[in-house]
Amino acid sequence: MRPGGKDGIAERSPEAVLDFWLGPLRSAADASRENWQQGMLKWRVGPFARSADYPNAVRTQRAWCEQIHREGLDSFFRDPVWNTPRGLLAKLIVLDQFPRTVYRGTALAYAYDPLAGSLSRQACEADREFANYNVIERFWIYAPLSHAEDLTLQELSIRKFARWSVDLTNEVPGNRRRINQFVSWSIVKAAIEHSETLLLFGRFPHRNAALMRPHRGGESRYLTDPMRPLWSFTQPLNPDYFALLGALHRVADGIDEDRIAREAVASLLRTAELTPEDPASPMDLFALAGDDAVPYPILYRHLRLPEQAQTFDRLRRAPPVVELTDAVRRLILKDGDSSWPPCSAKHSLEPAIDVAALSALVRGDGPSAATAGARPSGRDGLEPTSDPPPDSTRSLSLAIPNDASELERVADAVDGFADRHGLSQQDRFQVQLCIEEVLMYIVEHGYDDPGGQSIDVHLEMDDGGRRLAIRTVDDGRELDPKSFMFQPGPDTIMEETVEEGIGLHLVRTYADDLRYRHENGRNHLSLSKRIGS
Repeated sequence: MRPGGKDGIAERSPEAVLDFWLGPLRSAADASRENWQQGMLKWRVGPFARSADYPNAVRTQRAWCEQIHREGLDSFFRDPVWNTPRGLLAKLIVLDQFPRTVYRGTALAYAYDPLAGSLSRQACEADREFANYNVIERFWIYAPLSHAEDLTLQELSIRKFARWSVDLTNEVPGNRRRINQFVSWSIVKAAIEHSETLLLFGRFPHRNAALMRPHRGGESRYLTDPMRPLWSFTQPLNPDYFALLGALHRVADGIDEDRIAREAVASLLRTAELTPEDPASPMDLFALAGDDAVPYPILYRHLRLPEQAQTFDRLRRAPPVVELTDAVRRLILKDGDSSWPPCSAKHSLEPAIDVAALSALVRGDGPSAATAGARPSGRDGLEPTSDPPPDSTRSLSLAIPNDASELERVADAVDGFADRHGLSQQDRFQVQLCIEEVLMYIVEHGYDDPGGQSIDVHLEMDDGGRRLAIRTVDDGRELDPKSFMFQPGPDTIMEETVEEGIGLHLVRTYADDLRYRHENGRNHLSLSKRIGS
């Protein structure tokens, strides 16, 4: 494998990968500002990273990812050299970093995270990494730990990066101490942010849309919080990925993304006036996989091979795919961007991507391609508990199904309410978080099955716009008032209920008053919050 360009990897070997990835920054003696800056431009990691791609480096990483797809992981890394300490380091870089660049904005960017996290932990067992790697190399041993949606690995990440920061600044020449403090402290800060996010939510909310998993309580607010970490903007969704999946749903009249059947792919090819029987068609994937059905991410990865470029382009230009691409783009891109990826300098604090709407659009049971992506107006399907008079602006009443997927629609309605009352970003965030956490708690603890019952939500602002009352009423099982008194601390932080407990603790923090009663088979929960204080 010899990709062209000065930044290519000359051969399939660990040392060639390390030469490519680390460049002149091979040890603490090389840790200059210039080397950090040049390295981070290539890595898209750290305080010197930029949104623009490093073209030769991207081509090289793509060539490796494509070959791994053709051969399979076990075959690609079958040489025993990859099981040596140097081989493991290079393998971690390939698995953890390359897909994040090559498959940005898709589920494929995270496909190898569980494996990379496991290998990283093995490399750190009994502190073996100190004997096998220098301080610069250790950074890449630890990086997969911070990407894992696993709290145990996140804890290990914090311990390792904290020690790494001390070692880096102690090992560099004195005249470079400050720049390496800046670099290492930035990395430690990012590691803490990753771990804090896992502690609060149990996962990374910024991946929800790419993985098409619904937002849970508080996650939409996190994604629009002005203090959201910058690294969580590095994987903007790729419209092509979702448009092709949507087209498959339509030609196959509904599919299981985990198992895309041969006939569904053949039907999609015919819509683009392509011949499935052509030896050059992507149907060879099924022979490669040894199965008549493959997961959608694998199909997409296959379509992105160079030999499939013409097919991929024809599919993208097929009418149903074009319509869906436009609809998905309107749904996910911000600040008027018409191309992908959007410039990271235009990070938007608009509402988080509506995963429920994206999922409905892809599956063909939601908004039409002509209207998808437009911001919902009014309550967008939320039934009012009563019809308020047209001039009533002080209150908002909603009746929603007991289904977590409705939280995004509630957030839109509350955003409109906040706009009418001119709530500050801080007040808006806190009100949204309180409502989402309370509703999520009711849905998860009050009912066995989603969708069959209704929860009433009522917001009312006082005449002076200084105090907001929030009330919920539901007929689920009686709630435990003690749950709202959760206090995070050494004795509770490792409990299985820590995620929901911390969320309810935040409700207690932001609300000035919280009252609960169970009456006539219904739960009544009331919150009061000062506005603008």
